[in-house]
Amino acid sequence: MIARWVRTWDGALLEPFLRFIARLGITANILTVASLLIVVTAGILLAFDKMFWGAWILMLGAFLDGIDGGLAQVSNAKSPFGAFLDSICDHCGDFAIYLGLLFAYIRSDATLEIILIFVAMFASVFGSHVRSRAGMAAIDTRTIGLFTRFERIFLLFICILIEKVTIALWGLAIFNSFSALQRVMYTIRAYGKDKNIVLNQETL
Repeated sequence: MIARWVRTWDGALLEPFLRFIARLGITANILTVASLLIVVTAGILLAFDKMFWGAWILMLGAFLDGIDGGLAQVSNAKSPFGAFLDSICDHCGDFAIYLGLLFAYIRSDATLEIILIFVAMFASVFGSHVRSRAGMAAIDTRTIGLFTRFERIFLLFICILIEKVTIALWGLAIFNSFSALQRVMYTIRAYGKDKNIVLNQETL
């Protein structure tokens, strides 16, 4: 939701910077992989209770992940493989963050937080799976869902800074699940409409 609003203005703002790093020979795929490595580093810091530094490193990784698509566009290098790599790295990065938090809370015997992490992680993966399967049925759910990766990272970042990580975990568990449900319902409705169209055409 916030991410879609940001994309309406950040392209023009960042274009000079993106063209500059493109001239340096930095590609979108390099940014994607660099983002993953940075986010994994953030996950390690979170695992060992370095929450403040983990939050800022996470935001750096998220920033690089947010501009790799723009870099591919200004350098005319958009490709299906780039989109595939970006998706894989996003999931691996998310797993690193959840695993880091899980490790930290296992050591402190925090049962509630552990359960919330598992729910949030499952809902995130489930939402992506719904999007993938819906895409195979020619139903685009990319813009469907209240919470995107940007919102998840932003919520976690803010709550870490104010030392309210449990609130972030509640938010991730609830809103990831709600976003996945939105995609499921949208896909069911879209499939029903398409099916009705096909049936009407067949009866003509």
